[in-house]
Amino acid sequence: MTKFLTVLMLTLTLAACVTTPQPDTEAITRHDELKQRLENVEANLAGKFEASCDARLTELGEQIKKFEQVKETTKVVERCTTKPAVVPVNSSKLLMGEIERVTLVKEDLTITARIDTGADTSSLGVYRLQPFERNGDDWIRFSLSKKKDAKTYEYPVFDQVRVKASNSITEERYEIKLDIRLGGKLYRKQLFNLSDRTNLDYQVLIGRSFLRDIAVVDVSSKLLLGAK
Repeated sequence: MTKFLTVLMLTLTLAACVTTPQPDTEAITRHDELKQRLENVEANLAGKFEASCDARLTELGEQIKKFEQVKETTKVVERCTTKPAVVPVNSSKLLMGEIERVTLVKEDLTITARIDTGADTSSLGVYRLQPFERNGDDWIRFSLSKKKDAKTYEYPVFDQVRVKASNSITEERYEIKLDIRLGGKLYRKQLFNLSDRTNLDYQVLIGRSFLRDIAVVDVSSKLLLGAK
């Protein structure tokens, strides 16, 4: 019986040895190779990343050095906040605004006038203009008001001129010489052409022929010579 059991145990042991699977050496080899490859790739990537970081840090360092050099040699210029110097106007000239008060000496009449640097000659708006002859000379009669009983004034005609009006229409006008007072100063025999200024804001217009060598005009201001 004992011998039989011994033979049985030996038989089972041999059977177990026969049925136990053997390890796949080829698979193990492939696993080891793949692991080695992954380790090599990881090491390669790590090396490249480190080299890239070093290069970038070096570049940034160079840029910082250049910036510091530029900063040291750069002068800071502050924006100028001082007011521009005022250029004094020649005291011999009138400083006039766009609108001023002008006195017609003979008529003893003060009228609000527009100072117009765009017009060549000065102009006076009149009513009921009547040319006539006196002692063989040309004269002109007019009034300075729309009223029928308004006072009339007579002047010798200095000339007849063609003037291009603001509506681009050329007009034939009589020209006379007037004594005017402006800014407390008397200006004798100033040329004025006579026009119909019924629909315009100002009865008197002072042009360049008067302003030249006499006045400086500040078009942003009014009544610089006073309200009277």
